[in-house]
Amino acid sequence: MTSRGAGLLVVAVAVIAAGAAAMAVFVVGLVLFVAVLLGIAVDSRRAPGKAVLRVERECNDLLSVGVANRVTLAITARAAGASAIVSERTPARLHPSRTRWNVQLPARLEYTVTPVARGDVVLGPAVVRVTGPWGIGWRQTTVAATRPVRVDPNLAAIDVYEALARRGQLAELGLRTMRLRTEGSEFDRVREAFPDDPLRAINWRATARTGRLMATDLIPERAQPLVICLDHGRLMGIGAGELTKLDHAINAALLLVHVALRAGDRAGMLAFSDTVTGTLPPRAGTAQLRRFLDATRPIQPGETEADYDDALAYFSRWQTRRSLVVIFTDVLDLDQGKALIRQCVRLRRRHLPLVVTVRDPALDDAANAVPRSGDDAYARAVAGGLIADRDDTLRMLRSSGVETIDADARTLSPRLVNRYLDLKRRARL
Repeated sequence: MTSRGAGLLVVAVAVIAAGAAAMAVFVVGLVLFVAVLLGIAVDSRRAPGKAVLRVERECNDLLSVGVANRVTLAITARAAGASAIVSERTPARLHPSRTRWNVQLPARLEYTVTPVARGDVVLGPAVVRVTGPWGIGWRQTTVAATRPVRVDPNLAAIDVYEALARRGQLAELGLRTMRLRTEGSEFDRVREAFPDDPLRAINWRATARTGRLMATDLIPERAQPLVICLDHGRLMGIGAGELTKLDHAINAALLLVHVALRAGDRAGMLAFSDTVTGTLPPRAGTAQLRRFLDATRPIQPGETEADYDDALAYFSRWQTRRSLVVIFTDVLDLDQGKALIRQCVRLRRRHLPLVVTVRDPALDDAANAVPRSGDDAYARAVAGGLIADRDDTLRMLRSSGVETIDADARTLSPRLVNRYLDLKRRARL
């Protein structure tokens, strides 16, 4: 019943109580109580129910992990103008922005979900509590209209990248787009020379033919292999903010693969934990992005440590052409990182390895916090020790000639794409 119906029942009960000394008043109160109950029952039956309520959800079939995805809930009923309370049953791991509304039917509601894990989920059902035409009763209906969706890596970042690229505003993402002439090995065009062109850029044949000083533009070679090596061992299941380090790595890798395919390169993938769990041969073309997405979909953090010797030795046999090898992983101490250092040094003989690690903001906060108790001091010492060991491992990688990136989730994608573009411009591949 509604608050109005409850109020009428309270009045009827008060009349019954007042009739304790007078039988006539008692009978009137009893009749009023029964009448209110019957009125509530009739009003509830007259409220729109399952036969006339319709609920439809509008959203993308693929939701992006870690970002707000918009969902529209359209509720229709034959009885327009009825008051209703709508509750949306959404899994808690989707972090819905809102799940309850007071509306007049028909209604069109919007909310967002921010998934924190990849996988298949179901939106709904919706519970609709509609008030009857007299306003004293209501009928609650569970509308079993559900919407299965899939949570994938951050596809929204690709849409943002493309929109900014069309407007020439990639700097808003922290990406550098400056193009350096004469770098690379693939012919682009012949143009008139500028005063600051180096001598090696001058095209003497074109100069002799035209009578004007001409120069050749070279661009980085296309169709070069880029292989993403995804470690999904135990350490990659640690949270770095709301998402795990693995999800942050896949998000950054997805944008990198998109940029590489857009630049004409070939992209592939190798996934590993204590053994190699999946491969995707490097290919070019826009369809490869979908293959990469399908290949990463089943990858989840494991419970074992990563075996760099097994994975990177397999990679050396599997991929013989020189490639940019982007290794997403995490290291806690130098002992654990020795195998990574050893294998990366071996990879450098033929390939260009780039080790990418995701910083944990909670670990940085613990190391920088002012201790107020013995436990705080202990936590700060442990966090500081872990960060120092991690920095030592990365320092040894850099001193061995291995490229590294250590970034938090906010700056990981732009730093990674910038490094890739920089390596292309310098013809390091």
